[in-house]
Amino acid sequence: MKKLMVIDGSSLLYRAFFALPPLQNALGVPTNAVYGFLTMLTKLYEEINPDYIAVAFDKGKQTFRMDIYEDYKGTRQSAPDELRPQFSLIREVLESLGIIVIEEEGFEGDDIIGSLSKKWGSSDLAVHIITGDRDNLQLVDEYTSVFLTKKGITDMLHVTMTNMEELYGYGPQMVIEMKSLMGDSSDNIPGVRGIGEKTALKLVAAYGDLEGIYKHIGDIKGAVRKKLDADKESAYLSHQLATIRRDIPLKSTLEEMRQPIHVEEMQSLFLRLGLQS
Repeated sequence: MKKLMVIDGSSLLYRAFFALPPLQNALGVPTNAVYGFLTMLTKLYEEINPDYIAVAFDKGKQTFRMDIYEDYKGTRQSAPDELRPQFSLIREVLESLGIIVIEEEGFEGDDIIGSLSKKWGSSDLAVHIITGDRDNLQLVDEYTSVFLTKKGITDMLHVTMTNMEELYGYGPQMVIEMKSLMGDSSDNIPGVRGIGEKTALKLVAAYGDLEGIYKHIGDIKGAVRKKLDADKESAYLSHQLATIRRDIPLKSTLEEMRQPIHVEEMQSLFLRLGLQS
């Protein structure tokens, strides 16, 4: 079976930046995130040996989720000054390596990843998603698995249909339902106030999904019922925000995800960045 490796570009670049000490080239340009990203990429090539590869990035801050909920990701801080220039640098590096970068106006990298895995995952092609974002666990299926970055830049957890429930207590179909109830502070998804992971897991285990929970609201007693009643609108809004789109009509072909390295360009760029190894 052939393999497509889809990388969450922003997630890996952030992970590399905070995992490594400051590095810069002779001109003082920060390079630690780029170096860490390449270290992870090399390890992934060795471990997965993909036939095809693509890197997904957000394109700008404005997405359809902000049209639904103005405060989506409203609590996030701006990228550190030393990280910002490395976003354009990693794009240059990836281009020299023959690796396609995919961005779509109005969507997040997660939506591109979801759409790529939906489009290409099959009995002939396994999709491996590389990310630090547990949201992507909703994409796990018989053709798609997720490599979650855990610690530093080399420790990863491989999550599949076989082991996900054992690892988290719920399967991929429940990721959205859980987040609808418990929210997500990193993305500023509100959820239902006062409901945490344990209560959310109990509710989802008992009633299946958000629709089932509110259909059986009469069976739920006490404080949990009051919280669910008070924040019903917020729960359904959170469901929309947490759902990764899988229907973006992406034009990228598999052939574009398998390109040769531009050796001279790569060597020149790496020397300029001081990436000797």
